[in-house]
Amino acid sequence: MLKNSNTKRIRKQMVAIISVMLILVTTIGYIAHFEVYAEGTPQTAQKKAPIVTASSYMVMSGSTSEKVTSKHADRKMQPGKITMLMTAMVVLDNMYDESELKNTVETGRTIAEYGETFKEGEYASVGDLLNAMLVGGDVQAAELLAKYSASSRDIFVNEMNSKCMELGLMDTLFTNAGGRYDIASYSTAADLAVITQAAYRYQRIKDALAKKSATIAVAEKKKKKPREIEFISTNPLLTGNEKTAYQYIKGGILGLVDEKVNSAQYAAIATKDDMQMIVVLMDSAKENAAREATSLFEYADTKVTKNTIVKKGKLVGHARVRGGAITNVAAYTETKGFAYVPPEGSDSLIQTQVAMYDDLTAPLSKGDKVGEFRIFVADELKGTVDLIIKEDIPLGWYPSRFYISNVGTIVIGSILVLLLLFLLRVGHVKRRRAKRREAIRRAKIREMARMQLEIDEDRKRRDWDATGYEAMPPRTTDIRKEAINEEAKKSGKKSRRKK
Repeated sequence: MLKNSNTKRIRKQMVAIISVMLILVTTIGYIAHFEVYAEGTPQTAQKKAPIVTASSYMVMSGSTSEKVTSKHADRKMQPGKITMLMTAMVVLDNMYDESELKNTVETGRTIAEYGETFKEGEYASVGDLLNAMLVGGDVQAAELLAKYSASSRDIFVNEMNSKCMELGLMDTLFTNAGGRYDIASYSTAADLAVITQAAYRYQRIKDALAKKSATIAVAEKKKKKPREIEFISTNPLLTGNEKTAYQYIKGGILGLVDEKVNSAQYAAIATKDDMQMIVVLMDSAKENAAREATSLFEYADTKVTKNTIVKKGKLVGHARVRGGAITNVAAYTETKGFAYVPPEGSDSLIQTQVAMYDDLTAPLSKGDKVGEFRIFVADELKGTVDLIIKEDIPLGWYPSRFYISNVGTIVIGSILVLLLLFLLRVGHVKRRRAKRREAIRRAKIREMARMQLEIDEDRKRRDWDATGYEAMPPRTTDIRKEAINEEAKKSGKKSRRKK
């Protein structure tokens, strides 16, 4: 009986211990689960990677250069019309200033064979051709820009490949400016993501990619009135009905590689909470490009590192503006700035730099870009934040051409007026003192003349001779001296006689 009672007691104790352990495990799990959501981690943190039919893709943070997710990103394939982003960068790099955007380019016979948009002998401005290429993906526009920018197409293509070398891209080779199919040209999703990131730093490209449509003017020598051509954006995220948490206001470029097969190379840029994301799809079905890009954007939002370096709207410096009413304008960050440091690195590798444009000319509008806030990791540029102004800068007065603002002109003018008045006052005082000294000198001369006149009159009254000595009898002392001398002479004569 004793043994049975001990066995029952042991069993009860074991059941109690196991029950307590189960309760503790459940409680700890619940607390951990609660803490995760208490810290603000979104429920989408456990979201699974989307299924993408593209042969390869790359999702990269345009703000930090972090490679968020990818599939066969190093596989070499046709770059397609994403090539046009590189074409636009090289054209803008070769321009002297923005006034060249108004220059016109003539369509030659060779370029007319690349499409039907522009006819032989027609003219279009460089700015319109950029819009036709970046908004509508027009191949003829790309070839015309290459012709304008370089003396030959081969030289322009060499400049494109040199730009790739500058960006550190070793798996890309371009053979034409329009992204036409060529067995010798190739690139990868990883390289094209870097090209998209670099292109988006150009304000002109950035503005064009955000347009849903663009209308350009094409002129002909014999016709006075130019004809207009409207281009609709090739980016389905701008023109389609895809809905997502991301704000697709930035745009992208879609290009068919081969019209015989319904495949496309697609690069898109999107922004959420100031974090810029880039998606590049290679050999994606055209009808799936927008949907797959959307799913990748939303998936990457749960994976990307958001380490804020600089806040939005922060004053980081001043930019010089030539010809403006204000020539030294405050520059603010347009968005937040982020940085990504690999797990093996440390935050000490992060460096920042403020780079202001040195060719700013008035007038400028509120929101215009005047520089960049650059973020480096281990001395390598990883991201940039646009610097903008928060006020309009109208044209200034003539001195503003020499970076003297209107207020500065007023201050300098006031100082010059005061200095002139001071100099005039000093001159006036000097003249008064000179007149006073001259008056004193003349008074002294008059006094001396008066005294001399009195002396002369006194001399006349006293009958002075011409030598100035008065004809008066000798003084008594002189008479005595003469008498003594006479007595001495007489005594001397008497003594000589006695001898």
